[in-house]
Amino acid sequence: MTALESLDYQIARDRIKGNPVISKMAAGVATVPLADLAHQDGTPRFAFMQRANHVFDAAESQNAGNPCYEPYPAGAPRHLGLIAEAVLAERAAIREAVASAMAASGTSPESGDVTQIIERRRAGESSEEIARETGALP
Repeated sequence: MTALESLDYQIARDRIKGNPVISKMAAGVATVPLADLAHQDGTPRFAFMQRANHVFDAAESQNAGNPCYEPYPAGAPRHLGLIAEAVLAERAAIREAVASAMAASGTSPESGDVTQIIERRRAGESSEEIARETGALP
């Protein structure tokens, strides 16, 4: 099925890219199975949309008046799934980067191997050590 997106939705999606709150949220769910966050077609699950919006809104309220904080783009319309979609896109980029840099060649970004690598990095193991062990580095 093809979905049509309004121009304002596309603009809002482009403007939210690179937001540090989105990046932090994506890192937090990087090891959560994709099926828990999204439907088979890649659209975010409703519960995940609600949670992502709640976390983003909380970050905005906690950072009111902070000149270093990057809030939701000024003037951009709010969309129910936008934050969750941005988090999923950033999560996918994280997993792709890990797969290409530290996993064996041909490893799917959604594989359990990539999840284990992310967990090992969180535990403090070096990227180089992991990449050598997986065969990504000679």
